[in-house]
Amino acid sequence: MIFELKGKFKPYVRMTQASKWVRPDAVQYLASKEDIGRQLVQQMAANDWDMLPGQTPLWVSISIEHQGGFHNRDLDNELKAFLDGANGIVYPDDRWIDWVKVERQRGKENRVRMIVELAGEDGKD
Repeated sequence: MIFELKGKFKPYVRMTQASKWVRPDAVQYLASKEDIGRQLVQQMAANDWDMLPGQTPLWVSISIEHQGGFHNRDLDNELKAFLDGANGIVYPDDRWIDWVKVERQRGKENRVRMIVELAGEDGKD
């Protein structure tokens, strides 16, 4: 499955159950996660894709393109935002992701290309 996501996205932020409703960065992250999920749901429906099966090893490749600078955020938190956004939509549980490739670069617009596939028998295709 290949997804093309557009827009500015907020990287993952640590939060508690109480702080997620009051800390501005947590509220922004949760709204961004919802936007990622909305775009994934739309693309799943448009392509007539079903959620990948549970308890099945997966691999994920993510390419992040930013307008302007991007070294003011951690790449691992950006990755987590997209993996969390896809959880329960593209796959039932991100604990089954065994291989990840992620890259980021400057671009003309803010967009993300996300590829999610079933892993081969060795854990990678």
